[in-house]
Amino acid sequence: MNKLECYVASPSGFAESTLFWYLEKLLPMMDKYVHVRDPWSVETRHILAARPADRPKLWLDLGDRHLDTVASSDLIVAILDQEPPDNGTVVEATWAAAHRVPVIGYRNDFRASGEEGLPYNLMIGTAIRRSGGVAVSNLVELEQELQRQTAV
Repeated sequence: MNKLECYVASPSGFAESTLFWYLEKLLPMMDKYVHVRDPWSVETRHILAARPADRPKLWLDLGDRHLDTVASSDLIVAILDQEPPDNGTVVEATWAAAHRVPVIGYRNDFRASGEEGLPYNLMIGTAIRRSGGVAVSNLVELEQELQRQTAV
């Protein structure tokens, strides 16, 4: 059986403090259920190593490829921790929703960053809901949702 193609929208590759969690906890758990489309691949790290003058075009080309990958995925997991959630992650999640790709919004950060009583801006939550996706608040809930999404 073919696994669903799942893009991981996340700022986790920007810092050593989050990259370990991403590589050692999140991706191995997800890989049990879906084929992970990891934007923090070797390609991204090559851009960081490129000459500064070459980076703007490389970043824009990479952005195009990421949004194409989002739109062609079966499912998106968006890591919405931080205060406020990462701009790029929010764009990828809303791009997915606009292309009718279900979004699982993961937010384990206990700080509220949206309207009163909401974990993040109401439009992020609305995009997740309208995509056919759901919000989860920990890895156990995320794993349960991935199980549900991939059940035959």
